[in-house]
Amino acid sequence: MNSNPKFSIIQRYANHTQKQKNLSTQDISELCCQKISEFELQKNPVHYTLIYEWLHQVDPYFTDEVDKAIRLREYDDKKADELFLKLIAQMLYKSIPAEQANYLLNDLLTNLDAWIIKTADKHNQLHSQIGQAEEVESGQQALEVLKAFIPTVKQVLSDTQELQKKVKDSAHKIRLLKEELERTTTIAKTDELTNIPNRRGFNEIIQSLTVEAQQQQSTFAIILLDIDHFKNVNDTYGHLIGDSVLRYIAKLLGQETKGQDSIARYGGEEFAVLLPNTNYDGAMQLANNLRHKIASRSLTIKTSHNQKLQISVSSGVAMYQMGEDVEQLIKRADQCLYQAKTKGRNQVCGEADL
Repeated sequence: MNSNPKFSIIQRYANHTQKQKNLSTQDISELCCQKISEFELQKNPVHYTLIYEWLHQVDPYFTDEVDKAIRLREYDDKKADELFLKLIAQMLYKSIPAEQANYLLNDLLTNLDAWIIKTADKHNQLHSQIGQAEEVESGQQALEVLKAFIPTVKQVLSDTQELQKKVKDSAHKIRLLKEELERTTTIAKTDELTNIPNRRGFNEIIQSLTVEAQQQQSTFAIILLDIDHFKNVNDTYGHLIGDSVLRYIAKLLGQETKGQDSIARYGGEEFAVLLPNTNYDGAMQLANNLRHKIASRSLTIKTSHNQKLQISVSSGVAMYQMGEDVEQLIKRADQCLYQAKTKGRNQVCGEADL
C-alpha cells in the first residue's frame, strides 16, 4: 500500500519544525527536556511528545488540553497516558483510514477499467454475430452462427462474474474500513473518562449549530460549567475520586438535558451544554436547575466512615448572535463563568450581567 505524504506523521512535525526559524532542532530538544525536568517528570518519549506539542502548538485544540492540565497542576504520568492515547487516536483518524480508502478505491477503479477494456472487443463481436444471425436464411446457417456466438457470450459472462467477485471483495473491505473509520472518529471526538464529546467533538457540534442557526435565522445558547475547587478534591481525596466526580457530573448533565441538547467535556473540570432553539431565560433556568441539583446532593466516598463530599458548580450563559464567530460566543460565556467564580462560586451569571 502506498503511503500518502499528506497525512504523514513525520511530515506533520517536519512541517512544523520548518516554521520554527528562530530555533534549531537541538534548541527544540533542549527546551522540551528542560520543561520535563521543571515538571519533575521522567524523560521518556510520551512526555517529550506531549511537551513538544504544547510548546509549539502543533494542534491548537490539543495544545489547549495539555496547557490546562499543566496550569491546573494535573499533568502527571496518568494524565500523560490519557493525553497521549488521545493524540494517537487523532493521528489515526487523520491518516490510516483515508490512506486505506484511497488504496481500495484505486484498486476497484483499476479492476473496472480492466473489465471495460477486456469486454469492449467481446461486445463488438456480439454485435457482429447478432447482425449475422439476423441475415441467415437456413437452419444450418443459424446453427453455425449460434456455435460461433456461444463462446463469446460465455467469455463475457466469465469476465462479468470475475469482476463481480472483485467488486464484492472490495465492497467488503470498504465496509470494514468504514467501520474502522467510525470507531476511530468516535475515539478522536470522545472523552475517554466521561464517554461524552471532548473539546474536538464540542467544536464539531457548535460549528454545526452555527450553520443551522444561520440557515434558519434562529439562535442557540451555551452554558459553560466549572466544578468549584476541583483541585482541592484531587489534592484531598486523590485523582480516582476526582475522576468519579467528573463522571458523575457528565452523567447528571446527560440526564438533565433532552432532545437536541448536547453536552461535552470542554477541558479539565469544565463542561459545556449546547441548547439549540432555546432563549436566554430558558438557558438561565436550566443552568440554575443544574447548579441547584448538583449543590443539593452529596457524594459518598466509600471509606470506613463513608465520608460525604459536597460539590458545586459555577456557570456562564451566553446566546449566539447571528453572524458572529464561535470564538466570540465562547469568550462571552467564559467571561460570564469568570464573573460567577469571582462572585463567590456556586452561582450562574449570564451575558446580561456583564
